[in-house]
Amino acid sequence: MSKKSRVIIDTNLWISFLISNNFSKLDKILNYKHCTIIFSQELLEEFIEVSSRPKLMKYFGQFALATIVETIEEFAEFIDVTSQIKFLNDSKDDFLLSLAIDGKADYLITGDKELLEVGTYNGTIIISMTEFLNKFEFA
Repeated sequence: MSKKSRVIIDTNLWISFLISNNFSKLDKILNYKHCTIIFSQELLEEFIEVSSRPKLMKYFGQFALATIVETIEEFAEFIDVTSQIKFLNDSKDDFLLSLAIDGKADYLITGDKELLEVGTYNGTIIISMTEFLNKFEFA
């Protein structure tokens, strides 16, 4: 039996799910028995802070945000991150690489161009949502 892939989904994609009100890609990952979504408190806080901005809240309501936070808390494995990576030019995303290391992530799914250009970091494959879904034949 193969091990479950450990997956981080970047904030930009969680926001995209909310704005588009299209959770089909997320549902595919959550319902796929061979993936574990990993999260950190910092990732959750960033997601809540960014998604609570008025310019984004006009696309979805507080209920939608609360529902997705409940889903995260139900399905994700929370990691206590202790690593302090300093790698990216956009250092606000370094916490994702720290989570990848401490959470032993196999994949970091993102739409962030700088992260995607890294390709692989310490064994974690940095990949777009489309590439990830195609790799596991979800699409």
